[in-house]
Amino acid sequence: MAKAVLWSFCIAALAVTPGWVSAQATDAAAAQPGDLKQLAILQESLAEPGVAEHHSDVYFRGLGADAYKAGDKRRALQMFTAAARFGDKPSEAMVATMYWNGEGTAVDRPRAYAWMDLAADLGYRDLIIQRELYWNRLSSTERDEAIAVGKDIYDHYSDEKGRQHLAAELFRVTSQTTGSHTGAIGNGVVMHSLGGMGSMHMRTTGFINDDDERPLDKYYNSAAWSTDEYLGLKDLQWQLKGPLLGTVEVGAPQQVSSKSDTQP
Repeated sequence: MAKAVLWSFCIAALAVTPGWVSAQATDAAAAQPGDLKQLAILQESLAEPGVAEHHSDVYFRGLGADAYKAGDKRRALQMFTAAARFGDKPSEAMVATMYWNGEGTAVDRPRAYAWMDLAADLGYRDLIIQRELYWNRLSSTERDEAIAVGKDIYDHYSDEKGRQHLAAELFRVTSQTTGSHTGAIGNGVVMHSLGGMGSMHMRTTGFINDDDERPLDKYYNSAAWSTDEYLGLKDLQWQLKGPLLGTVEVGAPQQVSSKSDTQP
């Protein structure tokens, strides 16, 4: 029996690539100018070499997207699950989708629902719709199983735990910026070379790409390195345009058979 596709998540759009998805003018107008400015700074910062790697939510999501497109579904599921550990909602939705369709793992519809429930818990409309579609396809036994497995998933991947993991990572990186334990950034610059990036308080030579530099205070802007601000901007970005550095495209619902089947 051919699979009946309820809603399709566009994996290509989950890749970590620069560029914004166009937003409706009314949504953009509703946002505060200062927030939009910080959102642009965050986008610019995450495009810098070495920055996204220290934001494991989008970093592992990108690795998952790459693996999925390459056909390595098992690795993709592992990477999306790793991103979910840092509270990444698109990755949680992809974990749910892969369990539902049996990609990189056996079909497990109760577990798929539990993951989609977690993905939808911030109230994003598309994910709520997907969650309800999943629930409506579950049998009564599967619903009981979903509730049971959901408790374990929330225990390990709750938003609060994700925030704690992300906060620890961002603090570790910023505390090593200049050797300052008081949070001071300093007046140095970040410069890029073929060997990576370096930070300094005095201009030196010897870099392959000497003209490619940014002030430390811009490179380590709070938009990217303050946990509360970063998560707030991620939430704003989704409300305006979809997930940060990519979106989840949801296709139109299709008619499905009322007969019971093992896969959606």
